[in-house]
Amino acid sequence: MSKPKLSAEQLVDKMKSEKGITFQYISEQEAVEFLQRKNNYFRLAAYRNNYDKRRRGEREGTYIDLDFAYLVDLSSIDLHVRNLSFQMCLDIEHDLKVQLLNDVTADLNEDGYNLVVSFISKHDYLKEEIFKKRYSTYVGNLINKFFTFDTHKNANNKDIIDYIGIRCPIWAFLEIISFGTFLHLYDYYYASNAPVRQQLLHPIKNLRNACAHNNCIINNLKKGSTRPTAAVTQFVASIPEISADVRRRHLSTQPIFEFCTLLFVYDRTVSEDVKKHRYSELFSLVNDRMVRHSYYYSNQQLLKSVYHFIKKITDFLIK
Repeated sequence: MSKPKLSAEQLVDKMKSEKGITFQYISEQEAVEFLQRKNNYFRLAAYRNNYDKRRRGEREGTYIDLDFAYLVDLSSIDLHVRNLSFQMCLDIEHDLKVQLLNDVTADLNEDGYNLVVSFISKHDYLKEEIFKKRYSTYVGNLINKFFTFDTHKNANNKDIIDYIGIRCPIWAFLEIISFGTFLHLYDYYYASNAPVRQQLLHPIKNLRNACAHNNCIINNLKKGSTRPTAAVTQFVASIPEISADVRRRHLSTQPIFEFCTLLFVYDRTVSEDVKKHRYSELFSLVNDRMVRHSYYYSNQQLLKSVYHFIKKITDFLIK
């Protein structure tokens, strides 16, 4: 059944009367203004998934100890997590590309051009992907310089590629392709000898895409069904302060597993100068922003446990 469109005032009333959400730290009028000017209900309400509902009694189905201010705070923390995670993903992407170019340069069997031709020949979808970018503000000039296309129109007036001429060096190709395509190229070149395995890079890709699309990251941190990789499991297991039970519980939750994978790969991939700067931001996020309203979560065991889990990992890395 479709849900009716509701005004900000109606949504606040619904949260209070039907969901059991309180307005102790932010008044109902301030909540209305927040929904009208700063965030929408659909996104904000997503964070209530971290809270339990009453299972019986007159208030069955309402949330336990959930204030509107808690949702606002979680949405703000999530914004900071997304922004920092995205920058860390970009740092990893940059250093992986630098490493790939260095290895190709040192490879006596590779001139930097054959790799691009052979890779595209193995991934036919790339022809159309590159063709569609030929008018891009940022990479169009590179494509028109290093690629030529012979096309014809089909019955639906769509361009069909008959031939693609490729004279593109790897250093230019890396500027054209998406991160997902780069991961395919990375795996293609290194095969089984990749410095960073695909099973570690794919969780980072998922997190990067979520951050790039401004998706909520910490809207549901309850135990999930994700199976963590052995490398990340061993990494977390090497931290004495984290018990095996806590490790298993939190790494089964996808956003936590992906964030831990990001930290694990970041620490082993990114240059020390960049790492020093980014770790300063990470330290501030964990030890300042995340605990700014810690009293909001005094009765919320899940979020407290997740926080202490992440803090122990970051403390281990930032020594």
